[in-house]
Amino acid sequence: MPNLREIKGHIGSVRSIAKVTRAMEMVSTARNHRLQTRVASTRAFAERSWEVLNHLASAAESVIHEHPMFCGYSNVNRTGMLLITSDRGMAGAYDHNVVSLATQYIESRNLKAELITIGKMGRTMMLREDYQIHAEFSSLSDKVDITDLTPVARVLLDGFRDRVFDEAVICYTEFQSGARLKPTIRQLLPICPGEAPTRREYIYEPDPAELLQALLPRLIRFQIFQAFLESLAAENTSRMVAMHAATQSANDIIGNLTISYNKARQQAITAEINDIFGGTSALDKD
Repeated sequence: MPNLREIKGHIGSVRSIAKVTRAMEMVSTARNHRLQTRVASTRAFAERSWEVLNHLASAAESVIHEHPMFCGYSNVNRTGMLLITSDRGMAGAYDHNVVSLATQYIESRNLKAELITIGKMGRTMMLREDYQIHAEFSSLSDKVDITDLTPVARVLLDGFRDRVFDEAVICYTEFQSGARLKPTIRQLLPICPGEAPTRREYIYEPDPAELLQALLPRLIRFQIFQAFLESLAAENTSRMVAMHAATQSANDIIGNLTISYNKARQQAITAEINDIFGGTSALDKD
């Protein structure tokens, strides 16, 4: 059985860990409202702009029907995947879930994959599985602006145009109401006309084909920006929950160790009393 000094040292170590996890939980809680507000403020525009992009593609179908950006390539052999994960761990199963979805998608399609990663955790985990990393981005703060994601969008657009990959998808964690987190995969390129039908007819000026060329890079970039914000909110929520659970576990361990310490202390006192009585008895006999 561990002695009193070992138990006391163990209690001190666990108490220090509990202070760290509690501090991380408080930081995540403070950031939670701000991140959720950012997600909610941009989600409506992201959804409507994607509908407009699909409607434009449908309206200009007669002009762009042979353009790979909208109708795709005749055969798909390689997929380009934008994978969004965290830069650091201690976020529960957040990174594992989204990386598992990405690997399942690649294996189910039986395609070669070119990965563009945002976040160090996803890059490390995919390299461990022997996947090819086409480009990597990391250390993006939670105050990132849409212009900071321009290089990411450019890598996807150029890679698809130069046929480094034959399709482009984005794998991220969608933040839903009630703090529910849903790993999701969406196709970004090619954009298939008519995949998001609308009930209204619009008149475009200039013509839809010209608008598509101008709007496509911007709207693709905004879709990436929205996915990044969703992932940030999901990561923060997952870390907040994980740190709360870690703090509770640390407190439980401290409680159990305190009981063990008190028992060991009581046993030590009892042993000392027995030794005193034993010594007294020996002196009386003498």
